[in-house]
Amino acid sequence: MTVQVFQNFLIITAWSLMCSLAQADSLREYHQRKCSDGKQESCQKAEAMLQGEHLAERIIELGDHFATTVNRLQREEDNKPILKNAYTDVLDDYFKSSTRNEKGKIINNEIITLCAEHYHDYWRNRKMWWPTDEAGKPDWSTIYYYIVDHYYGYCLALSDL
Repeated sequence: MTVQVFQNFLIITAWSLMCSLAQADSLREYHQRKCSDGKQESCQKAEAMLQGEHLAERIIELGDHFATTVNRLQREEDNKPILKNAYTDVLDDYFKSSTRNEKGKIINNEIITLCAEHYHDYWRNRKMWWPTDEAGKPDWSTIYYYIVDHYYGYCLALSDL
């Protein structure tokens, strides 16, 4: 009898775990639900997360377009990306395509040069790896995304020092 009870317990536990996983929400969906319940702080968090998702989608689209236009002869050497030169190309492209309210803080060229060197050194010399496509060539779409992320995550912090 105890074996049967234990088996039933396992079946019920497994079933409830599967049901809870099927109903799992993203963090944004969680905050949207809490917002609907009247929590103002959750409304602000859900809106910020939604804006972040839209911005990420836009950067991916820009990166895909950049990948089709990048001059590989100027931006690659022995099938390796020349990231310090591409850094400024990517940021120029990104800021040209930005609307006024998305431009954010643009820092001076000297710091951009330092950031480009840091980015190049980090990927090429320290990690000795960079995003590649199926053919093993630099994946400029993904590199574009990482450069914009590096700019906002590293350069802007550096410029505040």
